Amino acid sequence: MAEQELIQEFNELEADSNFISEKSLELSQKYARKFVAIKDQQVIAVGDNFEDVLNEIKEKGIDASRILIEYIPDKGEIILY
Repeated sequence: MAEQELIQEFNELEADSNFISEKSLELSQKYARKFVAIKDQQVIAVGDNFEDVLNEIKEKGIDASRILIEYIPDKGEIILY
């Protein structure tokens, strides 16, 4: 993969990550306790667990290595890493 492609891919993932941060309240109201896949600042798959989301992405023929998948906590839920 060329350097320019890597930079573009990084910028796209960064934009999707920023989207999750900016829309966290809306996402938690709609997708609390779900895993969501984000691509181009849009939710493209939702599931109860990571594997469900991954399977949905694959069924859609999308390369999962280029997708951001995040768990959306419920309001007041604390996630420790």
